[in-house]
Amino acid sequence: MTAIDFTAEVEKRKEDLLADLFSLLEINSERDDSKVDAQHPFGPGPVKALEKFLEIADRDGYPTKNVDNYAGHFEFGDGEEVLGIFAHMDVVPAGSGWDTDPYTPTIKDGRLYARGASDDKGPTTACYYGLKIIKELGLPTSKKVRFIVGTDEESGWADMDYYFEHVGLAKPDFGFSPDAEFPIINGEKGNITEYLHFSGENIQVPPVFTALRVAYVKTWYLSQQQQLFQVTWLTCKGN
Repeated sequence: MTAIDFTAEVEKRKEDLLADLFSLLEINSERDDSKVDAQHPFGPGPVKALEKFLEIADRDGYPTKNVDNYAGHFEFGDGEEVLGIFAHMDVVPAGSGWDTDPYTPTIKDGRLYARGASDDKGPTTACYYGLKIIKELGLPTSKKVRFIVGTDEESGWADMDYYFEHVGLAKPDFGFSPDAEFPIINGEKGNITEYLHFSGENIQVPPVFTALRVAYVKTWYLSQQQQLFQVTWLTCKGN
């Protein structure tokens, strides 16, 4: 089989890739609870971005499914095992301090500036075009790919909870998310701070924190390497 120059294949599609990416970045897909209704579970913006992504997939000949505007997917390839690709169209609020309009994608000095360019519309589009190249070159696949796009990653993953409860398909056998640093992150440590409040009276407790304890809980990640997950327990103040 002739070696494939994937860099050249990407370059051939660069203008199309940027056009599709810009069409997603121009959509303000921040969550807006003031406009939530049955058709817009996290507000109109995330739904509009989801619909645009599925429109792109439809254009390229993929069978798509929108699960009640919470999330959607398309599938490609064949195989008994399913590889899941998990991406999202919602973004964190743009905030202030921008030199450009966060929803007018702008290229300056070889860099693309827009809300969602790196989290997660840019990586999603890059991953989409990687799969598109495989499809257009007719390369064989040993797994079925389900490309799943959600709308609530930044606020609690209610989109994925709903999607897997209602999509009517088994969960993928394994997968990854194009939403981190390249090439791969297979485990992360996290920190949780919890405030515990109790009713009743405090007895023999000084007017400071009743206790501050740090517990380390062992957890396992996809790499099956044991990590330490730090959990900080902070109790309530005394009276």
